[in-house]
Amino acid sequence: MSTTPRKRFFFEKKNQKTFIPDDASFLKGTRQRWEVLCFFFSEKKSFTSSPKTWLGLASVCTALAVWQLLGTLGLVSSDLLASPADVVRALVDILRHGYRETSLQENVIATLGRCLVGFALATLAGVPLGLWMGTNRITEGACGWIIQFMRPLPPLSYLVLLILWFGTGDASKIVLLFLAAFPTITIAAMSGARQTSKLRLQAAQSLGASKLQIFRYVVLPSASSMILTGLRIALSGAFSSVVAAELMSASDGLGWMIFSASRFERNDVVMLGIILLGLFGMALSHGLRLIDHRLIHWRGRE
Repeated sequence: MSTTPRKRFFFEKKNQKTFIPDDASFLKGTRQRWEVLCFFFSEKKSFTSSPKTWLGLASVCTALAVWQLLGTLGLVSSDLLASPADVVRALVDILRHGYRETSLQENVIATLGRCLVGFALATLAGVPLGLWMGTNRITEGACGWIIQFMRPLPPLSYLVLLILWFGTGDASKIVLLFLAAFPTITIAAMSGARQTSKLRLQAAQSLGASKLQIFRYVVLPSASSMILTGLRIALSGAFSSVVAAELMSASDGLGWMIFSASRFERNDVVMLGIILLGLFGMALSHGLRLIDHRLIHWRGRE
């Protein structure tokens, strides 16, 4: 009894081949989904293999050395600029004893929590609305002027009204972050849907695809690149807005810690808060960039 040789399929990516078995039925659909998983996990890059990484580390070390020398040589008074050593001592002290009855972990969680909740709500509302506006002229006409009006407004212009409406708790800050990120995300999704190739739409229609299938397999993949770019921009705006909101009305958070320390001339704590904000902002942006590189692998190849 002759047996049919088992078929093989190779997914090529940057001269790498990943074996995809024919019997990948447990993924409920198929080889395409298995192919996406292989694409997502096949490429492994070493963090230290890039010359850019070493150049970046060298520049950071140089900046820290110059910063420390400014204080050690007495070129800048410690009352004006705390040295890196002072910042490290402040970090150790706050980790052990906290800052004004709040721990560093509580302040970090408060800031990141407000930012991520407001950003998530803006994403859940902005992406569907933007895609709808990009594919429906009536919806665009009904909502377009309102979104365009909200986009250039400084988010802090809402803050006083939001405090009056929602109080000084987290609700006012989350609504502020929602309003800061929502217009950017909506416009990015709308622009991405509009940029869908007419040739692809006509090809899908000629093959008998329904409106839902056209949206799922043509419009959404075409708009994904623009959507993720908009998400990164909106996240940066939301992160800066939550810090500004904490400067004016908060009892915890990194922004509140910086503002409180500045009132008591604790420049070491101020510098520590600034560094932490920069590091967490970079981490959030880098996380979205990784998602972009992994999911939108066709960027620049269309």
